[in-house]
Amino acid sequence: MRAAALAATIEELAESGHAALTLEAVARRAGVHKTTLYRRWGTRDALVLEAMLELVGERVPVPDTGSLRGDLLALVSSAAATASSPAGEAMVRAVAAAGAHDEALAAHNRRFWTERLAMDAEIVRRAVARGEAPADTDAVAVVEAVLGPVYFRLLVTGETPDREFIEGVVARVADGLAVRA
Repeated sequence: MRAAALAATIEELAESGHAALTLEAVARRAGVHKTTLYRRWGTRDALVLEAMLELVGERVPVPDTGSLRGDLLALVSSAAATASSPAGEAMVRAVAAAGAHDEALAAHNRRFWTERLAMDAEIVRRAVARGEAPADTDAVAVVEAVLGPVYFRLLVTGETPDREFIEGVVARVADGLAVRA
């Protein structure tokens, strides 16, 4: 039931957007009764948050290639591919658009990014331990520095970040840390 509900939520977001998403539509698509969704998640936004965490958790694992540059490149490439997919793009756009006017969704979005960035920061902590980055490196800021340009391209300019763009962003951040190390 959980997997079906989360998949249905992502599909509804991709088709209808956040504003039009209802627990009734998700329940219908998932083949469950809407009270099941209310009992499990309580609110539409709690369901959307869990669907986001599930989607990103499945498609964007925290890599461990043995190098900071390799890990960042794998992370950003996976994030860009997920965010550029129809479901990922719908989710990113829905949350970005609705979050500005919906405090509950904005709070869920902050929670999502707090959790996700904390997971991804492990990449930088490992790099510090290997001597690839200074001990005082803000791990979350490094992850934000490589992911930010990808989301800027997707949300602001409407471009899909290509491999060359992603490699350039990762190189600038990794090289900057190497100089300080």
